[in-house]
Amino acid sequence: MVAFASYLVWFWLLTRVLRCAAFGISFLTPLFGVIGRGWSVLSEPITPAFIGAVAMVGRGIYLVNLRCSVT
Repeated sequence: MVAFASYLVWFWLLTRVLRCAAFGISFLTPLFGVIGRGWSVLSEPITPAFIGAVAMVGRGIYLVNLRCSVT
């Protein structure tokens, strides 16, 4: 379900923003999967390691978008 929703958002983004920015957003799919299924449905805890992973993915998306705006 999360993958289906993320592809819909991804294709919508391709029509609205630069392609390189949309590619960076696709890395959020696993994070939304963990939050959507693990935390909300299965009551899994959000650990500091997951928060650190979210921060690293966010930093990577920032760097992709930074490079995207330069070229």
